[in-house]
Amino acid sequence: MSIITKSLTAFIGLSICGLSGYLLYLLFRKEEDDDIIDVYAQASKFKTLEIKVPKDMVRALIGRNGKNIKLVQEQSNTRINFKDRDGAEDKLCIIRGSIEACNVAENLILDFINNQPVLESEDIWVPVACIGKIIGRCGEKISEIRSLSGAKLVVGDDEQTLTTKRVTIKGTQEQINVAKSLIEDIVEQAQQSRQRLEATLSKREPRLPPKFPDIPRMVNSPGIERISPVPGQPDAQFEVYVSAMVDPSRFWLQIVGPKATELDCLVEEMTDYYNKQENRKLHILENINEGDLVAAVFQYDNKWYRAEVIRLSEDNSEKRAELYYVDYGDTDILPCKDLYELRTDFLRLHFQAIECFLARIEPIGEAWSEEAVDKFEEWTHVAQWKKLSAKLNGYSVREKTRAKREGSPVPGVDLFEINNEKDVDIAEELVKAGLAIFKKTDIPVNSRTTSISNLSIASSS
Repeated sequence: MSIITKSLTAFIGLSICGLSGYLLYLLFRKEEDDDIIDVYAQASKFKTLEIKVPKDMVRALIGRNGKNIKLVQEQSNTRINFKDRDGAEDKLCIIRGSIEACNVAENLILDFINNQPVLESEDIWVPVACIGKIIGRCGEKISEIRSLSGAKLVVGDDEQTLTTKRVTIKGTQEQINVAKSLIEDIVEQAQQSRQRLEATLSKREPRLPPKFPDIPRMVNSPGIERISPVPGQPDAQFEVYVSAMVDPSRFWLQIVGPKATELDCLVEEMTDYYNKQENRKLHILENINEGDLVAAVFQYDNKWYRAEVIRLSEDNSEKRAELYYVDYGDTDILPCKDLYELRTDFLRLHFQAIECFLARIEPIGEAWSEEAVDKFEEWTHVAQWKKLSAKLNGYSVREKTRAKREGSPVPGVDLFEINNEKDVDIAEELVKAGLAIFKKTDIPVNSRTTSISNLSIASSS
């Protein structure tokens, strides 16, 4: 074989080997590429999903010992954790898994958040005397209220001079309603218990005969409810009812609050008692004098009230008495035979009518016109029990008008009607209507911060 032939044969052999090797390389290369493609395809089916969750929802979403979030992970076949965001009001919920699994987890989490009840907060005011009953020994009662209602309760540390304390209730509206109902039951029971105790004590007989039998035993009458500004807060405003009136320079207020509720209970109790003839027979009065406190019916609603005899007269040989209803401020004339002794335990509450005058204004002439009186009555909703906002604004001295009680300074007030959160200054409205004029030293006032917590009530005998 020639050299050329040998070289050609060798070249062809080498070429065949190289081609085979190259083809084998391509085969392995394809298989390797297929593996890479498979891995890439598998990896592309996984993702990380982030959801913003409000911070106040995170604890509920995780659940006790992580119970809720573990259930979501099991149902969706994902891994979930949370991450804080500086200064944000939410946290990042990070979900890892396949696309389908992440979508399932996202839906489960969003459904959980959307189905969470809306939490609210509400303040109620409770008589200070009842706070101990609500808290209970070592906090047992308030813990029971929390357990039964599911709501959170916080007793406020308000100004010590107030007659009520703030109780803040947080939870769903249903939980708040349950907690309020439980608290109201406790307050009602405490007040009834106190009334029963006072009634029982009032009936106790002396254990020894009196040393001075000829001297009648006097019962001290209650003090009159008064208003005064909280120290450091002379402009504090409070809610009131206008219970009676003569004109804008003389009308009577009741303070909206626990005492008004106590008064309603007292009137109902007196009405139930004196409506029974056998009870009235026990309290017949032989002699009636000016200044006496009596039980008297009010002819317009046939309920029984506490009243003071301010004047006696005789009409057709029938002795009659002009009465001042000490809790409302209005007057009436009744036959003396229809007046009865006031049971002593019905004197437990201070007289609620507070005589006032409208500050800053005066009548255009010497006296108030009939139109001015009518407008004042209309705008203040006299005896209709619509709340107004009031602010203490000075005092005046009035002559003594009641038989056995000394006169005292009469407070001047600014009155505001509240409509759609807007103040209507009643004094200013009377001036605008041409029914009054501002006193030379006074100017209109237009501001309000209505809160019963801004009121300090002082009692005076």
